[in-house]
Amino acid sequence: MIYGIILTAAVFLILFIAALLIILWAVPVTITGRGELCRDAPTLLFGFCVEWGFVSLHANVLDGSVIEISLFGRTVKRVLPDESPAESPDKEEQESPQEGDEEREKEKVAPDIIGIADAVLPQVGPLLHQIAIDHLRARVRFGLGDAALTGEVFGILMAIRGMLMATGERVSLAAAAEFHDNMVEGDAEGAIRIVHPLSLVPPVVRIVRHPTVWKMVRSR
Repeated sequence: MIYGIILTAAVFLILFIAALLIILWAVPVTITGRGELCRDAPTLLFGFCVEWGFVSLHANVLDGSVIEISLFGRTVKRVLPDESPAESPDKEEQESPQEGDEEREKEKVAPDIIGIADAVLPQVGPLLHQIAIDHLRARVRFGLGDAALTGEVFGILMAIRGMLMATGERVSLAAAAEFHDNMVEGDAEGAIRIVHPLSLVPPVVRIVRHPTVWKMVRSR
């Protein structure tokens, strides 16, 4: 009797895992988003939506200080932390760092950028192969305070814009230069689709198993 119950439970578990894997393979993930870089505060506003089957996740930063997250019809708002105010010089003189903290800071090793690149770059192809771009559009208006430097950057952006025209307007870039001002503003919006979410697992696992990345994960 008990063996029959265990066998039945095992069969149902296998069927559940198989169904989950089929869903992860067959049901695409759609990601849409929009961001705006403002000249005046708040500097950055953005929102995005992730849809997978009947599951939908929405997140919005409405005014630069509050993030709003919606999942399964429930909405949660969280206040983003403010930047810590600068301390007065007198307080800095009174509070000197402890020797133990100084030693720990010295022991911290800078991230191995080359090692991380060696782990990620070979997997970029398999990752991008599963991403279908519906549309990506960006618009920027900028000035760097130096007319010559602004012109150089504007020329680079125009070259990129020319290359993006080969995508058939799925990816587009519009840029305007302000040669006598120092400012940056713009907006971007787009939608992409991950065709087979399960296919992202092998390249992600290979990235994590890379010695450099695995060492960073274990040191956390």
